[in-house]
Amino acid sequence: MHLAICDDNIADRKQTERLLGRQSDRIFKDTGERIYIDSFGNVEAFLHNPQMYHGLFVDMVGNPINGFEVMKKLLEAGVYRPIIMCTSSIDYKLLIQEANIDAPNIYYLDKPIKVAEITAMVDMIKELTVEGEPTIELRSRDNTVYAKGDDILFVKKVKNELWVYLTEGRIVPIIADIVNFYDECGMFDQMCPINDNCFINVNHVKKTSFMKAEMDNGTTLPVTFTYRNAIKKTKESISK
Repeated sequence: MHLAICDDNIADRKQTERLLGRQSDRIFKDTGERIYIDSFGNVEAFLHNPQMYHGLFVDMVGNPINGFEVMKKLLEAGVYRPIIMCTSSIDYKLLIQEANIDAPNIYYLDKPIKVAEITAMVDMIKELTVEGEPTIELRSRDNTVYAKGDDILFVKKVKNELWVYLTEGRIVPIIADIVNFYDECGMFDQMCPINDNCFINVNHVKKTSFMKAEMDNGTTLPVTFTYRNAIKKTKESISK
C-alpha cells in the first residue's frame, strides 16, 4: 500500500509521517505487508503521479496554492482513491460544501491528528485497496479505454505515439511520453522497462533468453544491456 502526504508545514508533515510509520509497523506485524510513505512539501512534485497512491493526506495553507486547490487538481486528474483533507487553519469541509463538490472519496481529519482516527483511516484505505483494483485511462483519437494492470501486456514507442498492447489482441495508440506514461503506471508494480522505448508487464512474460523477452501473446521484445536484470528484480519485488 502506497500513501502520500502533501503538507507545507514541516512539523505537521513530520508528525503525519511518524503516525503513518507506526501504522505501517502495526500492519506489518499483523499481516507482513508494508505501507510505503512518500512525503511532499512541494505541490508540483506531489501532483506528478498521484494515481499511484492508495491514500493521499493533504494540508497546504500557504500561497499561491492551498489544500483546497490541490484537492480540486487531484479530482481533475482522475484520482478516485481516498483524499484525506487534514484541517489546521483552513476549513476544507466548509469550502467543499460551498463549492458544491460531491466527491465520495473525500475524507477529513482534524489536526492535531489523533492516533485512533488515523488508525481507522488507514484500515479503511487498506480495505478499499483490497476491494478495488486500479485502472488507468488510455485515451486514443477514437475512444477511451480504462485498463487494469494485467490488461496491459506491454507498451512500446512507435514513431510519435505509444502503442499499448492489451489482452485479447487489443492495441490502443496514445499520445504520451514513455517516461511520463511509465510513471503513471507506477500503481502497477508488475510494470518493468526493458529498453528506452518499451516497458512490459512481467506477469505476461512467457520466457526470457539473452537480451530478449517473449510475451505470452507470442511477441518477442529486445532487452538492452542497461535493463538486463530488470525483469528478475521486478518479479522478485512483487513476490515479496
